[in-house]
Amino acid sequence: MSSAHQPTVLVRAADAGDTYLSWTWLDTPGSSQAVRLDGTVVKDVVDLLDCALLAPLPVGTDQFESKDAATRRALLTGAFAKPDTERTLSAALTEVMFPTTLREEIVERSLRHGGVHLRVTPSPRLARVPWELLFVTPDRRLLDVAMVTLDPPTTVHAERTVLPPAWSDVEHLPALHILDPSLPTRAMDHGLGRTLSGIAKNALLAGLAAHANASTSAASSRGLNASQTVDRVDLSRELRVPRSRLFYFGHVSSTTDEPGSASIHLHDTSGAPSSDAGRWGMAEALRPRTRLGERAPAHPGDHLPLCALDFLLGTQQCTDPHVWRAYGSDRPQSGHEIWPIPSRVALIACEGGVDFRSVETFGLVMAMVDSGASLVTTTRWTLPTDHAFHTTAGLRKSVVPTVDLALAVDRAHASADPLQSLHRWQQEQLAKWAAGDGNIAHSPLVWASLTTTVAAARTE
Repeated sequence: MSSAHQPTVLVRAADAGDTYLSWTWLDTPGSSQAVRLDGTVVKDVVDLLDCALLAPLPVGTDQFESKDAATRRALLTGAFAKPDTERTLSAALTEVMFPTTLREEIVERSLRHGGVHLRVTPSPRLARVPWELLFVTPDRRLLDVAMVTLDPPTTVHAERTVLPPAWSDVEHLPALHILDPSLPTRAMDHGLGRTLSGIAKNALLAGLAAHANASTSAASSRGLNASQTVDRVDLSRELRVPRSRLFYFGHVSSTTDEPGSASIHLHDTSGAPSSDAGRWGMAEALRPRTRLGERAPAHPGDHLPLCALDFLLGTQQCTDPHVWRAYGSDRPQSGHEIWPIPSRVALIACEGGVDFRSVETFGLVMAMVDSGASLVTTTRWTLPTDHAFHTTAGLRKSVVPTVDLALAVDRAHASADPLQSLHRWQQEQLAKWAAGDGNIAHSPLVWASLTTTVAAARTE
């Protein structure tokens, strides 16, 4: 059944000391309900979730475990490494933040209608919660009976710069793929290495090519950009060609509590704005630390991330005509003029959905939505690379869970109903995880990271 014909429940969360969770069924909008979740208890169970993920944990005052140690923990001993420990974690999350009444209502409506659509606007405290894994009965997950999507805050719709077109009007247009773009040399000093090894990269390219060859649509057969050197000016030029969708596989980073800093990483370096070797942007260029822990002096080769504020504000804060002319203009431009965003966007990267982790809900997802996207698929948390699966978890090299996720998203975004396509794929992954022998290749550490924010145009 299409989500358009399923009962829909809006779930909203807010943190104010404790966490407040409300829900409203659209078929009975006058009967909203709400509960208060103890803030301390919620924090404790979210801390358990964090211990299952790849983000380095604190190990002392101002010290964190290494990325390698965090990867070993997540893949070998964390809750997502085995089905029984994952079930224990998911049950704990369910008990704390999934009200019994709401669970019962979802089960009752799904039995009558064949499914439910759960639309969530999480609070910062709940931003990483994998709702799909929560239990509605002792032996059934929410994923079994409901499709889960994220809703942007209402204010995003109210102040929207560009309304997205209907998919039927743009599906014939080519897609743009940016795949593991090479980064400046100095970016490597900040842990921004390649996200695809040779085998994984070949698997991704082969999968994308197979999908393109199997389709007669222009959206699949044209527009694949596997260039290894792409900067923000190249991206602008590519996006000014009318596109149906954008698919980015690479690095995303952000600064804690600064959602506008959320960035994708291309081949950009800082420098004099008038220099062909340097780029102008709203983000702070990445600089190494000295032995005393201080930032090193600025260097023209420092890597410059392309951040959410760039996508929103463009060059409006820039007074250098050389920068304007780089984008073919004689004046400052807004972000949507420089980088017109297609209807569907995929950001397969480390925690691309950081927007919801801040009280000020603005990051790459909201920037994409404001500039014309109606659907953005990304991740709640950092993904392991396939190289990590091979070297740390011991998977054979022909098994590429992260690439499989990327291909599933690409297929879904090219389809008529991307939400149903992703929902079915996640259900298949859950069935393999639950029925198998604990093969880490099917761990929710990968497939449960996915989120899709839906923001179709609202009209009077």
